[in-house]
Amino acid sequence: MKSKIDEMLLTYGLSAECSILPMLDDFKDEGEIREYCWQVLRSYPDLKKEDWIIGMEGGDFIYSFDNHFIFITDDIWSFNLIARQPVLVLLAEKMKALK
Repeated sequence: MKSKIDEMLLTYGLSAECSILPMLDDFKDEGEIREYCWQVLRSYPDLKKEDWIIGMEGGDFIYSFDNHFIFITDDIWSFNLIARQPVLVLLAEKMKALK
């Protein structure tokens, strides 16, 4: 039986994609990555929450912008973003430029 997260990733074509975290090794921690990532994502006027699972500590989300989908885990313990490689490169470059 697939979990809701597995279903979300499969539905939006992200089940075989990678995390942005290894691309941001010059950031000090996931909290700093979260901060810069949301700054970049909020700069897209068409950013839209497509699907989500909310818990007491945070949630898992599918967002879309510029015809791209991203999966974000954002809770009190961790932050992660999964997307196709070109989207990861785009976002990582914008985050590094802000830093």
